[in-house]
Amino acid sequence: MDLHRRTHRCIVLLAALVSLTTARAGQALPPAAPQPDVIELAQQTEPPPRELEPRYQPVPPQPKSWYNNSYLFAMTRGVANSTLDPAAQAPLFLLTVPLDLVLLPIAAIGGLFG
Repeated sequence: MDLHRRTHRCIVLLAALVSLTTARAGQALPPAAPQPDVIELAQQTEPPPRELEPRYQPVPPQPKSWYNNSYLFAMTRGVANSTLDPAAQAPLFLLTVPLDLVLLPIAAIGGLFG
């Protein structure tokens, strides 16, 4: 008999849930806010376009230096910036660094005029 009561309660509960869900589905939705027509949207005036402005101000250019330092260690810098294999650059540094050190006074004076 206890099984019969449990089954009966489940059926009653299930019927109540079904009736509640179907009752809610039959109700009308509340009226939505009126949507503007497509024609009204197309005819609305747009604000005048603004002048484009950069987001960040550009960095001011550096003033040109009175001294040209490209002569200092020019041979060593040329080997370092070259596309040679690093294994080929190492022996060349043994040649260029001493030559650049010997020619350093001439390169320093050349930077004043170049």
